[in-house]
Amino acid sequence: MKIALVTDLHAEEDFTTKNGVNPWENWKTILADIQSRGIKQLFFLGDIGSPTAHRQFFDSLDQSALDHKIILGNHENFAEIIQTRRPEVIADRSEWYWSEENEAFKSIYLDTSTEAISQAQLDWLKSEVQTEKPILLFVHHPILQTNTTPHLEFPLDGDELILEILKSHHQPIHIFCGHLHLDDRQTVNHITQTVTPSASIQVKRHSEKAEVENIGFAYRILKITKNQLDSKVIWFDNIQK
Repeated sequence: MKIALVTDLHAEEDFTTKNGVNPWENWKTILADIQSRGIKQLFFLGDIGSPTAHRQFFDSLDQSALDHKIILGNHENFAEIIQTRRPEVIADRSEWYWSEENEAFKSIYLDTSTEAISQAQLDWLKSEVQTEKPILLFVHHPILQTNTTPHLEFPLDGDELILEILKSHHQPIHIFCGHLHLDDRQTVNHITQTVTPSASIQVKRHSEKAEVENIGFAYRILKITKNQLDSKVIWFDNIQK
């Protein structure tokens, strides 16, 4: 099974337009590439863009016929986005989080759109990690420290509380996230974290403050074979239109 991981599109935001980026053209290119490779699933890891972009974003996903899942980033607001889309898995919740599992893995999806982790989610997570299966954790913000400038400048409040809960699980845990606008991989004991680069703009790993590195864009292909994971980043040059 292959899954396309896409993150940080930032459509219809000043951040992208002032840097000469057309996120919708990037998005069209990424969707076409995913489909050309025969990939059937797409997970979006947050930061769609301005609320004005929500309808076009979801319409394009529906038209693509890809099986898709969305988590929220810090550029999303729960109350705003549910005006456009509210999946059944969060129908009774005031935050965008849920879990599911198959014969090999338990998958957990968190909502960090407020740039903090709520007590309700922490309590829920404690119960969800009580499983004998390895865990795939999908979250917008990194949990393991990367010591990169964008991570230090824009951290998640409560990430250490999430980490303590994850440490209590003794099977492998694989975290897949975005937010940093760069490619990164960290491993601490049984926890491995993979950061997917942005679908719009990449940010310098180390600088005095977060600043643009380049305006190439990317997505990640996650390959799952039985209980083995492998991934690679697909890069594109900026499209000027």
